[in-house]
Amino acid sequence: MKLNIQADRCDRETLRALLIDAADTLAGSGSSLLEATLPWDGHPILLADADAHPVLVSFDLDDNGAALLGGLQASDRLAMALPWLNQVYEALQQQHRPPRLIVVTREPSPGTRAALAGNGSLELFTCQVLRINEDLGVLLEKQCRTPTPGSQADTAGTAPRPAIFAVAPTTAPPVNEADLPPLSEQEAAYFEQL
Repeated sequence: MKLNIQADRCDRETLRALLIDAADTLAGSGSSLLEATLPWDGHPILLADADAHPVLVSFDLDDNGAALLGGLQASDRLAMALPWLNQVYEALQQQHRPPRLIVVTREPSPGTRAALAGNGSLELFTCQVLRINEDLGVLLEKQCRTPTPGSQADTAGTAPRPAIFAVAPTTAPPVNEADLPPLSEQEAAYFEQL
């Protein structure tokens, strides 16, 4: 059988369905779906990982800044609503930690790299939609944290999955902050309010 692989585009709801199908790749094996569409900007996805910890998935392949900022805002809202979430979702088992945030974009924005370096509960995946013969899928690649002096790089990631969904960790070289592009006005405004 001839394998035909092409980069493809899909609408937001098709991408949402593909990311939900790839929940084990994004949030780890044994994760479960709590909400497919939250009512906030970008309508992120809410999962629970195998440890019953809430995981928020914010995604936008066309606007990587919106994926980051929308995810950070939704993460703040979820952290404030944890008592309510624990009552509604038994799968969370009375968690008191803020949610992990996973941002899925086509390519990382400068603000995402800076936020990734300073936020232990933020993960970044780059995403490409692929058409393999007649099937549509996503190729997900986990971006690792930039090492700080005296620490090891965070190279933990999920091994590549067979079939359509895959994650391959990459190691980022050390970043000189002076070489980073400036934050957009929207990103700078968000970080100033924190």
